[in-house]
Amino acid sequence: MTYGKKDLPFPYCQDFSGIVTRVKGVRESTRAALVNSPKVASYLKAGANLVEKNLGAKDSALPTDEGGRKPYWSGLRFLTERALSREMESLEPPFLRQKGDGPYRATWASHDDYLNDLLTFLFHAMNYDPQYGAGLETRGDWLISTEPDFANALDRASYHELQAICRMPLFRLQLIMVATADRNDGIHDAIANQYAGALGPWTKIYEATIAARGYQLRKGITIDQFANILAAITEGFAVHHLGDPNAGIIGDDHTRDNLIGMAVLAVMNSYLEPAGESSGLTLREEFERLAPAPRPAEHPSDDSGD
Repeated sequence: MTYGKKDLPFPYCQDFSGIVTRVKGVRESTRAALVNSPKVASYLKAGANLVEKNLGAKDSALPTDEGGRKPYWSGLRFLTERALSREMESLEPPFLRQKGDGPYRATWASHDDYLNDLLTFLFHAMNYDPQYGAGLETRGDWLISTEPDFANALDRASYHELQAICRMPLFRLQLIMVATADRNDGIHDAIANQYAGALGPWTKIYEATIAARGYQLRKGITIDQFANILAAITEGFAVHHLGDPNAGIIGDDHTRDNLIGMAVLAVMNSYLEPAGESSGLTLREEFERLAPAPRPAEHPSDDSGD
């Protein structure tokens, strides 16, 4: 049976024009047809599979070498041409199976060109983890209305949000790419796309939460800035938690005090006011208003007798 582009699962059935931009072809029409071919989609699927296998949540069943050691990898070392060819040979329909490196080299002039197209595809908003999206709706519901205790809802949502992010292969891939982004401007664009896909839904959730809970943003901050602050806190704690799971970033469950919950609560307390009761002050102005006067510096007494 022959499969076409429309037979592929989401997001591989989508239009890759403007995303895949480095395929080979003398004529523009040839390149345009290749961009949206099952062949290119299959190579992207193979690369995505390798990212999932190597950057997904830790799996105790990972293959080992003859000495019983897990295979070494660093950065994107797992995305070699050889690994890609092996992955292509094991794809299941409706994706295309390709043997050898001939079809690959006929499609991209260099491995770097393929990696750029793959990363642009992976970080595109269309490819944002569907499982994360489903969980996002649940966490949003906790914040908006289903949890009567708002502070507990914040603890619960932030706890599960951090766990969800740490399980995402794309978040781990993003960390690798951010570390080298200054070497490739194309990566900046791809990661910006990733943030657009992540922050858009959360911005809407925060707007709905603020309204449903009877709050408003205080003067001096926009909803986009608010969402960016909370995203930065969550990502920062996620990096720390991945690097040191025993650092106490989160506890065994959301009901116990955890650092991310404390930080999110602090942001909410700082930037939200009861609706219709605006102080008219920015957070900086409020902080300065309440800040105690500085105390005179205390100097240790000199008992030397001089």
